[in-house]
Amino acid sequence: MNSIAPYRFHSLLIILLLMIFLAPLLEDFRTIRMVFDIALSLILIIGCFAVSRRKLTPWIAIILSIPMLLSIWIDFPKLNLPQMEIVGSISGILYFALIAGGILVFVFSSRNVTWEVISAALVVYLLLGTIWSFGYTLTNLFVPGSFIIPDHLVGQDGPSYMYYSFITLTTVGYGDITPISGIARSLSMLEGIIGQTYMAVLVARLVGMHVAHSMSK
Repeated sequence: MNSIAPYRFHSLLIILLLMIFLAPLLEDFRTIRMVFDIALSLILIIGCFAVSRRKLTPWIAIILSIPMLLSIWIDFPKLNLPQMEIVGSISGILYFALIAGGILVFVFSSRNVTWEVISAALVVYLLLGTIWSFGYTLTNLFVPGSFIIPDHLVGQDGPSYMYYSFITLTTVGYGDITPISGIARSLSMLEGIIGQTYMAVLVARLVGMHVAHSMSK
């Protein structure tokens, strides 16, 4: 992945953290909606370059990002277009899965532990939570009532599912949002397992790379 510009993963990591931080604040501070939308759009744009190792992959990423960009800048729920919301969510899952897969290949093919590799590994972890948040959105669209959501969070589906996704990924589990349908429970368990397994394998890989590099010197 030599064609990736320096600090590309650092930038992607910072923007992802900004997006995650802003998501729960959207309903309380509506003026930051534009900042959130810009951050998510930047993630989509930068992500296309993060998988530029193969010539065809960035073009696939660009095609997959188009429905997502439309869903960001056009409020489909207010236009009563749930079909486009579904298309946008499916596009988000496929797009971020493609980006995460490309970055993961870079992480596990690297020989040395650098800040770029660490940033890339953290980006993949955050992308996992983002992918699952789209999955929860789709689950509730196809199976309404899949989650019990507190009254003060009703109407904040996108931010609520992102919050729930990262709480599940990190296995914190506050219990304020509860999955009740079968598919919602299955996705929640799968995310918790993958999140913990990824961190365990990642730490082992990075430690092994560091030890091997030190011994080679």
